[in-house]
Amino acid sequence: MAEFQSSPLSLDLRRIGAVCEEEWQTFLEDMDAVPVPQRQDLRGFLLNWVAVFIPEAFPPSLQSKMSAWMSLQIDRSGAFDSSYVKPPLIGSTLFALTGDRWWLRIQLLNFADGGSLVRSFFHKSLALVAPRIAFDSDLLERLDIGMKSHYFYMDVPLALYAVAVGDSEEKIVNLKRWQEGFLNSHEKDAVDGFVNGHPVINPLQHWMLEKMTYVAMRFSSFPVASPSHNGLPLGTEFGDVWGRVQQHPLFASYIELRRGAEEAAPK
Repeated sequence: MAEFQSSPLSLDLRRIGAVCEEEWQTFLEDMDAVPVPQRQDLRGFLLNWVAVFIPEAFPPSLQSKMSAWMSLQIDRSGAFDSSYVKPPLIGSTLFALTGDRWWLRIQLLNFADGGSLVRSFFHKSLALVAPRIAFDSDLLERLDIGMKSHYFYMDVPLALYAVAVGDSEEKIVNLKRWQEGFLNSHEKDAVDGFVNGHPVINPLQHWMLEKMTYVAMRFSSFPVASPSHNGLPLGTEFGDVWGRVQQHPLFASYIELRRGAEEAAPK
């Protein structure tokens, strides 16, 4: 991070805010597309990324519109039609902006969903906000269900659990308990590594970097809308944002379960 401390580079918050507005509008336009196109995940990830790493670039008016829309999605999620798989990244975006866990309701309640593709998406939609989430008793119970299911792939949830808010010793107790049961090879490598204090391969890095490629390309594109009227300040230091990204544990190749004094505060 030090290499950018004296950098004259600055990020244009108004431009980024304008891009967020455009991404939200195109997300809504494709909301009813079947099957759900990949570009929806890319748009949701971009909004989530900005909310996590450059929240000062997120237009308050856009947050209000997204909150109203997401509230309706959560209210109707009990129907479990195909629409409930579409909004989780928007929920993660709003959680990043507000800290209100209610916005994560869809993916947390369906953390142990029986459909593998849907379950995988729900897990990945929590990646950017994982260091701010605590595994309470309900979420831990759903994680436990997955760890006891022979046909569930749980390396991603284990990565989320390792970097989440919480006491490391309590995590190790649970990991040792899961060690005693059946584990697929990826889960075994992860559990053994965390218990023994070894770095564990990050199963989310490829997914994160693929989405980051879109973020980089989208920000380098000219926004259609004028960025001058969204009420945001002109810029923020490049080095500050670079440091926020570098501190996120799921952009690294390996994950470590920090112990004792090494435990990091929520990011």
